[in-house]
Amino acid sequence: MHSDTNNVLKATSSSPGSCITRRARIELQVNLSPPTADILGGRIVQSAESRAIDFFMLAHTFQNIGLIRGHYEYLSAFPNDVMAEERVVASLRAVALAAYATKFQHFVLLKKARQYYISALGHINMALLSRREAAKYATIISILFLNTFEALTCESRDFPYQRETHLRGVASILELRGVELVQSRRGLQLFRQTLLCISVTCLMRSFRIPMGLVKLHRHAAAYMDTDDPAWKLSDIVIALAYFRALVKDRTLCDPETVIASAKDIDRNLCSLADNMPGDWQFQVVELETTSEVVMGTQYHVYPDAWVAGVWNNIRTCRLLLHQEIKRQLENFLDTHLFEAVQYQQSVIIMQQLVSDICASVPHYCGYIPEVVDGSPDTPQATLVADGLTSAYQSSNGIPATAGIYLLFWPLLSAGQMANSAEQRAWIIDRMRYIGDTTGIQQAFVFEDILKRGVDPF
Repeated sequence: MHSDTNNVLKATSSSPGSCITRRARIELQVNLSPPTADILGGRIVQSAESRAIDFFMLAHTFQNIGLIRGHYEYLSAFPNDVMAEERVVASLRAVALAAYATKFQHFVLLKKARQYYISALGHINMALLSRREAAKYATIISILFLNTFEALTCESRDFPYQRETHLRGVASILELRGVELVQSRRGLQLFRQTLLCISVTCLMRSFRIPMGLVKLHRHAAAYMDTDDPAWKLSDIVIALAYFRALVKDRTLCDPETVIASAKDIDRNLCSLADNMPGDWQFQVVELETTSEVVMGTQYHVYPDAWVAGVWNNIRTCRLLLHQEIKRQLENFLDTHLFEAVQYQQSVIIMQQLVSDICASVPHYCGYIPEVVDGSPDTPQATLVADGLTSAYQSSNGIPATAGIYLLFWPLLSAGQMANSAEQRAWIIDRMRYIGDTTGIQQAFVFEDILKRGVDPF
């Protein structure tokens, strides 16, 4: 098992290519407080390193409160002996410096981030030579840090494949840990983060979710709140990934069977959306005047970015299903009226799903509505604050920047499936805005994918 993990990590051991070419910004002034160690070769850089770690922890990670969501909320739960492991230290410095450097256009620190990335790969590959070391929490955390590093620094269109190798490595390690992993809160958090990342990759590439993770997911049910909408969605996502893999390899190829299977999964997604708890509902806000940050005149306000993320993942899964239904029906449109009606229904559903994803974007970007008047269901409002350029953080411990990671896949999918040129142009503009504001280079790669109108996955 560990040899498989070793191989996939070594596949990415070359220096990660990245450069910052976007809008220039004023660099933060570095605090010249005395360094505790000469790790980066100088007093100023050492101070910036500490500042970068603080920035990453505050802006790019969830706080460990409430629901089990993943996304690094577990970091504070691990003792110092885990966080002081060489592979954790090197990978944390790599991802933190990358987050800081891409946000504030600090080229020197980006170079140091790359050096730490290479160092972290070396430490991880050394750990993978031992089954015991490979299975440690330190190894899992380190690889997840490097996965985020790829999103922060990527300039190549191949970066999803580099991230995929990291995720497959983590999946292999989680299988080594077995059921013991999901018997603690922090283990469940690690598992949830990994499963969510791998699920998105598998859905994009039409791969099955690794069976070892599926089995762990079943065991984890004994320790999770299975009424949690996010948990229910993960069950459906596993089925959807399996369905897409069957269609891709033509194990499932009869059009009627494909359509029936797609509709069955879609009904489960609709049922989940229709039965959301009251505290998972969103509000539709009507703007007094049009705004460049809103597609049209309506947008959504959610309890937090996690809830918005679950809603958007439901929508994105439904987009994939109706895209497949359309594809299967295209061969029969000229001869069967019923199929033509079904086809048009899928077109309309997809248009609404894309619009709903677009309506969630202002919330992710931290725009706060100032309600003017209107009904309780659709109040009129003016957008008054941009959370991505301020210190916005929801009461549920999700910084605005950390929440943005949940938006990338739905927004990319919406852009790829939007029928309206105006809608697609708006999504491209929002991708660019997110990249410019957060420094997360993945946004620029997705912007380029949408501009070129191709599906690289």
